[in-house]
Amino acid sequence: MTTYKEVFGKYVRSVSSDPPAALGEGEIWYNTSSNTFKTVGFNYAWASGGSLGTARRILGRAGVVSAGLAMGGVGPPGSTSNLTEEYNGTSWTGSNTMATGLYGFASDGTQTAAYAAAGADGAQSGSQEYNGSTWTAGNSINSGRRYPVGTGTQTAGLIFGGVGSSATETYNGSTWTSVNSMNSGRSEFAGAGLQTATVAFGASTSTEDWDGSSWTNGNNLSYSASANAGSGNQTDALSIGGGPGVATTAIYDGTSWSSNPSLATGRSGSGGAGSSSTDSMVFGGSQPGNTAVTEEFVGTAAVKTVTTS
Repeated sequence: MTTYKEVFGKYVRSVSSDPPAALGEGEIWYNTSSNTFKTVGFNYAWASGGSLGTARRILGRAGVVSAGLAMGGVGPPGSTSNLTEEYNGTSWTGSNTMATGLYGFASDGTQTAAYAAAGADGAQSGSQEYNGSTWTAGNSINSGRRYPVGTGTQTAGLIFGGVGSSATETYNGSTWTSVNSMNSGRSEFAGAGLQTATVAFGASTSTEDWDGSSWTNGNNLSYSASANAGSGNQTDALSIGGGPGVATTAIYDGTSWSSNPSLATGRSGSGGAGSSSTDSMVFGGSQPGNTAVTEEFVGTAAVKTVTTS
């Protein structure tokens, strides 16, 4: 049966002045003073977070903004780091060191269950697991490599690419299994997502999407990024910065990339973490000198005019 709402549509209230953004979220109204329809959207920007305890670059990442993890990297004076730091949304706190210091490696997971694999200190094939307190050695990957990318979780991980490599492997928390390779090998790039739904981007403008079985070429990244950071998921990912000292950021909606506010501190070789574009942060990296700066991507509610474009 046809309803009243289907025949006459939804009620849109008319007001002479806009309500506060916090009260108007999710609503559309007509402003009689400006003769326009209004709603609440978000203004996005990078905001300062707490700095790492030790500045470093080409480091590992895991977690989300309220519970992030930084590991390894190249610290002063150009030495391989084994440091681990945890972020609580405000500040970083040191934790137990990695079993072996690494840089240019794949990593992901959560603050209490992360993994790290491969590395640039030679074509390493080892892996390590973090339980929120300590690191323990894991089983080796099948294809040792430098500068790959990792996504997923400790019990459902994914590692792909690297110097001279297009190899892809899945991880079940115990064993690494070789699966279909990327369409184009690449290194010093970024990725975001899960073992069954990941997007890879950077080292060029090309993008590839992984569906748990194979890689498919997607639309190009909106800027040329090398040694960029990534966060989010396959349908809401963020490409962050790149080298040398690039501050550009872009959001991927699963189909295309759009430009977004730039970082306050341009950098390459940084760590990116978060579950979505609006739950994202970047930390460490090179400007080209090592930096400890952390930035968080935040959205502030704001009244906006509805347009048809």
